[in-house]
Amino acid sequence: MLRHDTKINPSLLFNTAIIREVEMEVVFGTPSKNCSGAGICLIAGVFPADYRIPCPHTRAIIHYLPGNELVFRFRKSSLDQALVRSYFNKSLFLVEEPFSIPRHLVQRWNMPIEQIPPGEYLLEEYSSEWRLYFLL
Repeated sequence: MLRHDTKINPSLLFNTAIIREVEMEVVFGTPSKNCSGAGICLIAGVFPADYRIPCPHTRAIIHYLPGNELVFRFRKSSLDQALVRSYFNKSLFLVEEPFSIPRHLVQRWNMPIEQIPPGEYLLEEYSSEWRLYFLL
């Protein structure tokens, strides 16, 4: 179901000035399968425009929300049809193997875990983006 986002979610936590939002590159696939398979292979800093890797990837805005929820926001304008068909075609996103959250984010945001475990995670479609939710 296509949703229209009517709420504004501030990037700052009130009275703390801690920014819990960052743009990162998300590489899809299963780590032990050399980025084939389902899930997320790795999260890295944003790649330069002319940087080429053979694995499917795109940028995502990553939020860490109060209540230990990590949200990946994928802009539809940055996704090609092959990525949409492969990873964004259901309401659940399959993670076959655990993947690591970058250590600097875990430390900066005081996150309770360093890896996302295998499982199925909620994926929602909005008018301009897809949102993937990981409850930590």
